[in-house]
Amino acid sequence: MREIALYVHVPFCIHKCHYCDFVSYPNCQFDLMADYFQNLTHELQIRSKYDNLHDIVLKSIYFGGGTPSLITPEILKDFLLHLGQNFRFSEFIEITIEANPGTLSPEKIREFANLGINRLSLGIQSFQNRFLSFLGRTYQEKDVHNLLKDLMNSGSFLNWSIDLIYGLPFQTFSDWKKEIEYLLMYQPPHFSLYNLTLSPRVPLGSFAKSHNALFPGQDWEASIYRWTQLVLGKYGYKRYEISNFAQPGYECLHNLTYWRNQEYLGLGVSSCSYLRGIRMRNTTSLSHYQKRIRNDRSPVVMQDILTLKQKLAEEIILALRTSEGIETEKLFKTYPEPFVQEKLILLENFAQSHFIRERAGRWVLTSRGTLIANQLFLELFD
Repeated sequence: MREIALYVHVPFCIHKCHYCDFVSYPNCQFDLMADYFQNLTHELQIRSKYDNLHDIVLKSIYFGGGTPSLITPEILKDFLLHLGQNFRFSEFIEITIEANPGTLSPEKIREFANLGINRLSLGIQSFQNRFLSFLGRTYQEKDVHNLLKDLMNSGSFLNWSIDLIYGLPFQTFSDWKKEIEYLLMYQPPHFSLYNLTLSPRVPLGSFAKSHNALFPGQDWEASIYRWTQLVLGKYGYKRYEISNFAQPGYECLHNLTYWRNQEYLGLGVSSCSYLRGIRMRNTTSLSHYQKRIRNDRSPVVMQDILTLKQKLAEEIILALRTSEGIETEKLFKTYPEPFVQEKLILLENFAQSHFIRERAGRWVLTSRGTLIANQLFLELFD
């Protein structure tokens, strides 16, 4: 039996945020969402035939978006039942749904938990109105606090996470300190920390290009990241990946699948998969996705069979994102020695500059290395 993770993309939102570059549509009509989940079940049948999805055990299911918490419990119940008819669920399966303030009531929180969903990922982004407004979020700070109070009072979820964004225009250290104080007031088991990264395709991308001086800059972001890591460490949080912190035992199993370079299946528009050494991506157009499904065609429009050198580079890069790092012995067992030696030379060069350290045959990023990780990864991928 093969253990894999499953990602399900739900591309519906109340409103498209100013910084969002994900495939999502500001349309949350019930009929459209119900039809889309019918497409997902049909896609699963098509992909089972094309991608040999037999004897599969699901170790995690992740509903991402978009705003998956807009989906009704009834639709999710039918979809999860269909998954259970096609796959075995691991005894310790992690089922996550992303949610935004304003989309969850106390009743809906309980209903999601009753369906077997056991992890919530809350896209808070900020506790302060002026930053929420700048980002184009559809809720206010009072809605954030109401959601978190409802969640904690319900007792339905022990495993939940908060996302916050830093590096916003006019954001000061006092502003960020306030965000972390609120975070620690609620003490989520898991926390994701992202610096604002803008594509030129999004509304804030053009704003940033013409108003770059309003943004704090890389040095400020680096100091904020280091300060946050130190503070969270005092409260029992461990950085287990560059952008992710968790209390012991609450690391995100689904995301660890990506960073450990293990297999996963993606369903829905724009979803990616990695199966039997092949990377695949579904079409990024919702209408094109629906047309292919109606015609009993796989929505996969890109396949990339990696060379051994590419697999080696990806494995090192993904592993270095985590606090586990990469084990030299494992590389020699899996890849040709000349390929491994070539990458080890690079790692040793990084170690001399104190961006990476080697301990007991395992390479991990230093705190300094996390600040320029993307530059290091580009050199490793070459």
